[in-house]
Amino acid sequence: MTVTAVRPHLVSFETGSFVRPVRRMVWEPVPHPLPPPSPSPVARRLLVIGSDPDLAVRLASRLGADVCAPGREPEHDDWDGIVDLNVTGVPYRLGGGEWRDALDRTTRMVQRRYASWRAESRADRCCYVAVTHLGGLMGYDDGRIGTPLGGIWAGFAKCLPRELPNLAVKVLDVDTADPDGLAGLLESELAAWDLFEIGYRRGVRHALTALPSPEPQPRLDLDADDVVLISGGARGVGFALARGLAERFGCRVVVTGRDELPTADWLTLPDDRYAAHRHARIAAARTADALRKTRAALKRESELRQVAANLAAAERDGLRIAYEACDCVRQEQVDALFARLPAPTVVVHNAGIDVPTRLDMKSPEEVVRTVEVKVSGFESLTRAVLATPERRAALKVFCNVGSLAGRMGGMIGQIDYAAGNEALPRLGFWARNTYGLPTQTLCWPTWERLGVIANYDAAVRYVSTLDPAEGVRRWIDELRSGGTGEVMFIGQVGGALVPTQLRGFWLFTGHPDLPRLHGLAHFLGDVEDFRPFHSLRGSIVHRQGSHPCLTDFTVDGRPALPVSVLVEQACSVADWVVPPGWPPQHLASVRDVRVHLSALVLEGGRFTTSAVGETTEEGWTVNATITAADGAVAGSMRLLYEPEPPALPHHQPEPPALSPLIPAPSAVKARGGGRLAWSGLVLGTAEDPLPVVTAADLWTTPFPPVHGISPAALEAAVRAAGPVSGDLLTIDRIVPCPGAQHVDRLLPVEGGWVGSRAGEPVLFVAGVIPGSRRTGRSAAGSPHRSG
Repeated sequence: MTVTAVRPHLVSFETGSFVRPVRRMVWEPVPHPLPPPSPSPVARRLLVIGSDPDLAVRLASRLGADVCAPGREPEHDDWDGIVDLNVTGVPYRLGGGEWRDALDRTTRMVQRRYASWRAESRADRCCYVAVTHLGGLMGYDDGRIGTPLGGIWAGFAKCLPRELPNLAVKVLDVDTADPDGLAGLLESELAAWDLFEIGYRRGVRHALTALPSPEPQPRLDLDADDVVLISGGARGVGFALARGLAERFGCRVVVTGRDELPTADWLTLPDDRYAAHRHARIAAARTADALRKTRAALKRESELRQVAANLAAAERDGLRIAYEACDCVRQEQVDALFARLPAPTVVVHNAGIDVPTRLDMKSPEEVVRTVEVKVSGFESLTRAVLATPERRAALKVFCNVGSLAGRMGGMIGQIDYAAGNEALPRLGFWARNTYGLPTQTLCWPTWERLGVIANYDAAVRYVSTLDPAEGVRRWIDELRSGGTGEVMFIGQVGGALVPTQLRGFWLFTGHPDLPRLHGLAHFLGDVEDFRPFHSLRGSIVHRQGSHPCLTDFTVDGRPALPVSVLVEQACSVADWVVPPGWPPQHLASVRDVRVHLSALVLEGGRFTTSAVGETTEEGWTVNATITAADGAVAGSMRLLYEPEPPALPHHQPEPPALSPLIPAPSAVKARGGGRLAWSGLVLGTAEDPLPVVTAADLWTTPFPPVHGISPAALEAAVRAAGPVSGDLLTIDRIVPCPGAQHVDRLLPVEGGWVGSRAGEPVLFVAGVIPGSRRTGRSAAGSPHRSG
């Protein structure tokens, strides 16, 4: 189920269950012209990392950078950025293993800067660029792929902002590893942080765009004669597929795990007796080291118990599912397994491990091990298939099990997991293009309560989960399609984003979340300073006449930022400043709004929003301030958030005589004026106070941002307050309920105005004072307390 935010911005998912049908999408390289780079405000000191010492040294010389290469370690660690050549320049050999030392170097160098980069709040200083040598189209073509393992560093780079939110990252794919050409490209790309992945093919700049793709048509038949081999398929999603294939087609399915199944009593103990067994084992541990080892052993026992239970259930149901011990990383074990089996017609590389620990807490060996399961597992299985003509001829499809963690960046603690998964599609392209293997890679979201994800409750903050029954159905459809390429399945994008990640979604064509994601970025503008769970500062340029809402409102006859747009900008930026853990929260009220009218004039154009969050007696509170280009404060307000959306009681309209400062609807038409004027283009006038206003009416952009508070209603409340003579406009309180973006009626009540939608109260505005200074509470009555 969902929790929809009061404001249609940072949608949060309820801890527990959030299942949505996923959308099938594929990636395609498209020409993408380089935008004019903005001048870099800081001089960066760079480090070049590479496995080819000559290439690394020559590129570093061109860039004036330090070098980390085989036999050469940097003396200092004060770099602002890293250019990581990884294995670029080193010819790829199936099973060669050169990537291990390269990933070790990368991990060590990033860890040397991790603490400083994590503490950095400026969003324009630190960077990490991974250079890959896949041909300039990120591997998405039918041509030769030089170094497919560059995909490891593509996944590594895209996941870094999860842990280092102010680190600018980019993956730069090239078709030639010439140091002079690379230096020129890097000098341009280091000044243009527009997209995560950029490629150059014969001098043309390309980007990746995600496109919706129709359900595939079956081309392959499966039946009882087929042999399906699933690495790591004895638990989780792999076993779900095994059951699905065995039930539907009667296939013989072989699932694997690293260990032989033991014969110990604990393997089949009832759950209550095994819980007592666990308790006794933990109680017997006398030291911290013993306790740590005991917990690790019990975790593995629990996994093996699940394997045994899965196999027992399959046997009871008469399914042809068998277990074989085989560590897919070890070539000799894979070869021995293939020798024991008939030639598999379907191979599914599903094995994987996920250790959700921040990169600075992992050893380079642990990082390599996580990636190794995906990379070396693929290589071992591929070499076994290619070992004999009979095996190659029997193979109908080779399926890599990838993850959105690699394609789009995973959770905190998943940098190595993302790296391993993102290597799989590039290896699949390479195997298809080099050997003609029918290789496909499926990038899955988290399955509902199933799989290797260690922290499910955290996972649903990042992306909606997939119903297992739907996942198995789609998986079988993909296998039967015989497709060779990469397919991504994705539902709704969650709220656990950092601002710098939004540009990774710019070309997410056709996904229903695209307008929301672009809307999130609209008021955010250029992020200047970001401290997760604490503060954010960003600037946006509002140019006179560039959007309808910016031509509708004037202050002293000069085009100005409407009050409703000022409030929306503050709310939109404040929505990013959340408590630790991204708990579900809703904007409950906007308090103490102070608007300095002369600073709304659009002469300078640039408006900077600073939002600072803290926990107060009232709950999570964000103080927002918006300044104009000359530094003058245009507005300030206090935003209060609560776990549940606010609700308003039904009010009786106030007779005008009882509330002289709160006019009746007819009086709205008579008031307004002074220093402020509305043309009526989109935001209404005294004669038409509440026109129907859509996002497209306000903003002339491909994806106009949806306002969370009805701009027409808020402007009507300001007009109704009367002529403005001073420079300070104040509003005591704005309470937006679900539906506050669409108000069709505004009525005066005690203490303010209530906006309703189809008869239901959805907005309360209290204490609009057009005076030059405040003298206590509004004369219209005491502040309203909602809900």
